Amino acid sequence: MATVPGLTPSRSARPRTGGNALLLLDDAILNVGLPLWMVTRTSAPHSLAAVLLVLNNILVVLFVLPLSRLGRTPQAAASSLRLVAAAFLAGCAAMAVSAAPDSPWAATALLVGAAVAFTVVEMVHAAVSWELSLALAPACAQGAYLGVHGLAQSAERSAGPLILTSAVIVAGPAGWLALGAGLVLAAGGQRALVCRRLNGRGRRAQSGDPVPSGHIEAADALGSGP
Repeated sequence: MATVPGLTPSRSARPRTGGNALLLLDDAILNVGLPLWMVTRTSAPHSLAAVLLVLNNILVVLFVLPLSRLGRTPQAAASSLRLVAAAFLAGCAAMAVSAAPDSPWAATALLVGAAVAFTVVEMVHAAVSWELSLALAPACAQGAYLGVHGLAQSAERSAGPLILTSAVIVAGPAGWLALGAGLVLAAGGQRALVCRRLNGRGRRAQSGDPVPSGHIEAADALGSGP
């Protein structure tokens, strides 16, 4: 099938979409992985699942707007991927350790910490991913790029629960540690791709070449990079 230059997402958009799908796993973790792990592998009370859901909603209501500022520019969004990586690693580490203590209180504290970390991921990555999906798209093809961006959400909703139930939880604490390490690598790879794209656009802006972006003004501030 023929493609139209500028209207078809580039090949460089594919790894970003794949990496974005991995970084959306916080949704499956909060809704599937955490409750299932809590019930089957920890000494925490089963009623904690409802409490963690309420906690997630409260944190989102209180902090989603302040944290959305972390994605106010493409450079800020790229830098915020470090926070996404750190929160993922902290949450997965807390999940792994929560299976060890026999004390319900200790397990509860660790699971609450994990839920907070994954909620931070949820809020920060939402701002980051939407900013980058618009900022990195050519102005004439933002609809097409947003469509590809939406595929990441569909892929995560389809594969996320399967990954957690058939691989991560089955592997036990090591599975959560491996998942955390993999998500850190995914966030780092995503940041590297974004920085490369932004730096390339900055060089084109300095040379006077057209900058194919819906955020033309962002290219003018890229002299020092993210």
